[in-house]
Amino acid sequence: MALSIERGPSPFPSPRRAGRGQTVAGIRGAAFAAIVAVLVALSAPRSVRANGAFPDSENILTPEDRPQDIVLVTNFGLLSSTDGGATWLWSCEQDGNALGTLYQLTPLPRNRLFTLANQALAYSDDRSCGWQMAGGAVSGQSLTDAFLDPVSGTRVLAIGVANQMYSLFQSTDAGTTFGPALYQAAAGQNMTGVEIARSDANIVYLAMRNSEAAPLLGRSTDGGAHFTIQDLSTDLGPGLLRIIAIDPQDPNRVLFRFLGSTDQSIALTVDGGMTVSKPVTVNGNFNSYTRLSSGTILVSGMAEFSTRPALFRSHDRGTTFEEVPSPPALRALSQRNGLVYGAADNFGDGYALGTSADEGTTWKALMTYADVDAINPCLKAQCQTSCDAQVQVALWSADVCSADPPVGGTDGGGGAAGTGGSGPPGPKSGGGCSCETNPQRPAAASTLLALLFATLTIARRGRARGRGRGRAARTPGRARPRA
Repeated sequence: MALSIERGPSPFPSPRRAGRGQTVAGIRGAAFAAIVAVLVALSAPRSVRANGAFPDSENILTPEDRPQDIVLVTNFGLLSSTDGGATWLWSCEQDGNALGTLYQLTPLPRNRLFTLANQALAYSDDRSCGWQMAGGAVSGQSLTDAFLDPVSGTRVLAIGVANQMYSLFQSTDAGTTFGPALYQAAAGQNMTGVEIARSDANIVYLAMRNSEAAPLLGRSTDGGAHFTIQDLSTDLGPGLLRIIAIDPQDPNRVLFRFLGSTDQSIALTVDGGMTVSKPVTVNGNFNSYTRLSSGTILVSGMAEFSTRPALFRSHDRGTTFEEVPSPPALRALSQRNGLVYGAADNFGDGYALGTSADEGTTWKALMTYADVDAINPCLKAQCQTSCDAQVQVALWSADVCSADPPVGGTDGGGGAAGTGGSGPPGPKSGGGCSCETNPQRPAAASTLLALLFATLTIARRGRARGRGRGRAARTPGRARPRA
């Protein structure tokens, strides 16, 4: 189970020594060229990068019924693996999923991928090769949230707003079409999130807020047709309420993210919203959540006025949390069979995706952006311009744009179809750390020093791994750093 909470920086790696046959002057020359490319990219039009931001990760999908599949959602497209992380394909953003957030995936056999993009619900039945838009009653609405029933795989609830009126819509055909509004908020109320209880599909929660900034919680026991509204301002104060997750066994137990005027909190109700407590509060933000099969809950974010990565862990279903020391700068969390997947800071932590086998205490690198092997075959022509832009900022090498997928690295249709073992390959060499609903995307004008240092690291890594063997010579199990 995984969630990017908005549905929603740690120290830079140590410089590496020159690879065999390299000179210090050669490294400096490559670094200078890469720095120039970064500066050019940052001053170039928005089209250079999908959203004008510096490359970063946003969400992770690790479906239980596809034990080798991993999808890393980034702000420049989707990175997917069907072999547990040994090989990676890239799908650039298209018109249908441009600036997409809140990616969700139906269980088999449908294998439909959803995203909220351009205030509409888009879906792909071939894992991002092509996208279609949901129709029906949501046409003309600006959609702000959507939730896929993880049990049925066919029921989708979506929040839409038109003429300043918020409404809840339902689809029973996996998001293809939506019927008339199930429920409409009162004038002056807005809806900030919706979720269906896994253990009882008739129970639906709506996070809301009124014109006085009071956090409201709606609870329905008839599938969303009627809601009982509770004002939670006595327990929480004024602010914005967002749903993190409903306990999979107890539909009365719900975790929230609460954005107050000066801080953020993890909030918990154990009685269906009658009362709410705040077990964790930070001067910063929370960005992601996952719940392990053991019941352990992990929530990541940034503390101390968003200057320090933070990871909180609960062994009592969210009643209390402990802070995990020295975590990577996690952007997203997911889990499968007890293994935690974390989207880290590719340039600060030295890897984009890592794993933890001890509930977040220690981490191992699984992949970096530079480890992308090829473009998704169904999008090879469409993604060339965007791929060239990634090369210009030294995100990966130029051969990615022309390479064919490694044998066994794709199911041939752009979809993830792995059915092998439940774990990823071993940690990659040179990376790792031994120790955000949808987080806001970082601005392109991030600290220049950080960009220059990250670029230097990329240039060194690219030259070191380019010596003596090409990308085609890689073997799936070979250890290598991942971001």
